[in-house]
Amino acid sequence: MATYLELTNGVLNRMNEVELTASSFASARGFQIQCKNAVNDAINYLNQREFGWPFSHNTQTETLVASQTRYTIPTGTQHVDYETFRISKDNSLGVAGTTLRVLDYKEYVDKFIEQETTSGVGGVPIYVFRTPDNNYGLYPYPDKAFTLKYEYYSRPTALSASTDTPTVPDQFRQVIVDGATAYAYQYRGEAQQYQFNFSRFEEGIKHMQSILL
Repeated sequence: MATYLELTNGVLNRMNEVELTASSFASARGFQIQCKNAVNDAINYLNQREFGWPFSHNTQTETLVASQTRYTIPTGTQHVDYETFRISKDNSLGVAGTTLRVLDYKEYVDKFIEQETTSGVGGVPIYVFRTPDNNYGLYPYPDKAFTLKYEYYSRPTALSASTDTPTVPDQFRQVIVDGATAYAYQYRGEAQQYQFNFSRFEEGIKHMQSILL
């Protein structure tokens, strides 16, 4: 797996600049810092162009709290697939596995929000709704510690240390380098080279989409 150092040096090589080493990486100066930033910029753009990459996919398991309606999505979530919410089968709790239906928030407010100020009306959730703050809630609220599962896509974590590695598979490392090189030329104000390399970057993303999606 290509490290942050290796990706940055891939850009520096294309720009005919001096490479960094493991010992000099943290103390990079001038254009070397811009090349480091360009790597993260390329990874961020790649994830903005397509949120549903397999390498960004995660499954969340949540132990529900009796009488609690609203819950928080994991930090760093880019997109939640609300069609995947389900309650796991648990014989000890007397619940069969079931898939939750998606409920519009306005409909929840119009018809069911009174549950949040009423006790003793919980049960096995049958609906999930997205809240205005981009978290989620359940109706009815759980009356036991059921296990809830759902799937989501996470945002990339910025690379920082020289040994950090991106979640993008190593076979596509050159796509990151193409994008980072384009940004490096943009930082230098070299518009023609920027456009050429950014076109390569876009083609690389399309190639990734055709293989992975």
